Amino acid sequence: MRRFSICLLLASLIGAVGCGSGSSPTKTTTTTTTSSGSNVLSIAVDGGPTANQANGSIYEDAAFATATVCAPGSTSNCVTINNLLVDTGSTGLRVFDSDVSSLGLPAVNASNGSPAYDCVSFVDGSYLWGTVEQADVTLGGETAARVPIQVISSSNTGVPGSCSNGGTTNDNTAELLGANGILGVGTEPTDCYYDGGSACSPTAGLSSAPPLYYTCSGSSCSPAFVAVSNQVTNPVVLFPIDNNGVIVELPAVSGAAASVSGSLVFGIGTESNNQLPSSATIFTMTCDDFTTVFNGTTYSPSLNNDCAGGSFIDSGSNALFFPDSSIPTCPRNSAIGNLSSWYCPSSTESLSATNEGANGSSKSTNFTVANAETLFTSPSTDTDAAMSGLAGVNPTGVGFDWGLPFFFGVSVYNAIDGQSMPTGEPAGPWWAY
Repeated sequence: MRRFSICLLLASLIGAVGCGSGSSPTKTTTTTTTSSGSNVLSIAVDGGPTANQANGSIYEDAAFATATVCAPGSTSNCVTINNLLVDTGSTGLRVFDSDVSSLGLPAVNASNGSPAYDCVSFVDGSYLWGTVEQADVTLGGETAARVPIQVISSSNTGVPGSCSNGGTTNDNTAELLGANGILGVGTEPTDCYYDGGSACSPTAGLSSAPPLYYTCSGSSCSPAFVAVSNQVTNPVVLFPIDNNGVIVELPAVSGAAASVSGSLVFGIGTESNNQLPSSATIFTMTCDDFTTVFNGTTYSPSLNNDCAGGSFIDSGSNALFFPDSSIPTCPRNSAIGNLSSWYCPSSTESLSATNEGANGSSKSTNFTVANAETLFTSPSTDTDAAMSGLAGVNPTGVGFDWGLPFFFGVSVYNAIDGQSMPTGEPAGPWWAY
């Protein structure tokens, strides 16, 4: 879950007064790109669960989908949960306990036989805490049976300090998270991505468990090992077919749009609608990252620095995040708050970077950076959910986070680690576009 970063502005922007110095981006209407088939799940960039509510907030540049969650083996003891954040930068389904409490889902145990708890800490210091439970999950026309999912606790008590980072935000409501949960369909089969999940398993040979899974006695919780099969799992890998990856398809956006609709297609090379085109470039990875060359600087994952410093593609990030000291940042004291982590050029900038894979592949990628303050406050854009030029400073200081704006107008292929790939294609994990 190191990939998911909620670096966003969750504020009601309706009726805000424009005060940006940048030129207003081109305004577009709602656009749609759709595929069809039983292996297709509709997704929408439409502002999220509170966008159309009184005093609600727009979650800019976030794709949402719907899942049906059932008690294992049941087709009637089910709930349908919409506005799940589609996140190619994390793994596993995460839903609020209030949405699934009626199902009576069975607990999933850690290796010591006690119920397992899962902790997810984000780059911005927020976190999610909750039990691991088992459910059948249906996405579009595909069903994964007995999937370990995270059920997010509504309580703020009993969270171990190694999870809460010393007391930062617990995103345990839809208002705080900006979504009704997370649908993590990243490049790994489980959320303990180290070595396919083995680092969180008792087979790792570690003297102590990493602080990702826990067991609790009363209000005291301690890290615990969990077998790979019991870790929070990418539901795609448990589909009977179409289980080796996903394709995110969203239409192009020129400037900003009220909303856009697209598709999450399951499988790569398993159906007529998910074939990898010859024009696509595959980027294999080191430490689940690839290399980006930008402004004469090479950002590569470093094996000697805990794999830090590389680049990744993440639909769960709501902007492009990268370092560039030449682009002005927004004012700290904007009318809508501190925007100093966002870029605010005086006019929209057209930029280019080169992405490189561990397999020697290379592809030039063009992108734009618009004035974020103008996007958030201009009367022509402040109610829009899709913004192609939204960008900000990478909070880690290095590397590229190719967030949702990267996906507009580009079919992005995500091959899952350890799954069978089409003949002639490299073993996952890899990205292609």
